[in-house]
Amino acid sequence: MDIVMNLEPHGWLDIFITPTSGERIEIPASFLTDAIRDLVDKLIALRKGADDVEITIQTEPGEYRFWIKKQSASRVRFEVYEMSDNFSSEAVHEGRRLMSEEVPMVRLYKLMYRELKKMKDLGLDEYKKRWSGEFPQSGFTQIERYVQN
Repeated sequence: MDIVMNLEPHGWLDIFITPTSGERIEIPASFLTDAIRDLVDKLIALRKGADDVEITIQTEPGEYRFWIKKQSASRVRFEVYEMSDNFSSEAVHEGRRLMSEEVPMVRLYKLMYRELKKMKDLGLDEYKKRWSGEFPQSGFTQIERYVQN
């Protein structure tokens, strides 16, 4: 599995998820919610002991969710769901599952760290200009420490 994220001007984050088998998933994330901060916060919660986390990504129109569930101390199941509408009140499993793959936890964190670092390397001012929010520096630092150990 691979994940690539490109922060575009005017509040868009292009997310490309390529499963080991199956078709690539393209998600045009909108700044309607701070999906980047949510992603960072949920990765930290998972690292601190949560059994599973759900990350919501708004598009215009539509919504996607990542559901990450621990399978063991070192492995997680990463699932992507497409929901029927923005700000959906549906439970994640009521959406259409687009992929489900088990990956080593450290692999997932390294992928996310790589993509977050690209955003940070734009510079904090450019990040804020493109995403209309502050870069989640504290959470990024925690993820950085985890992948470098």
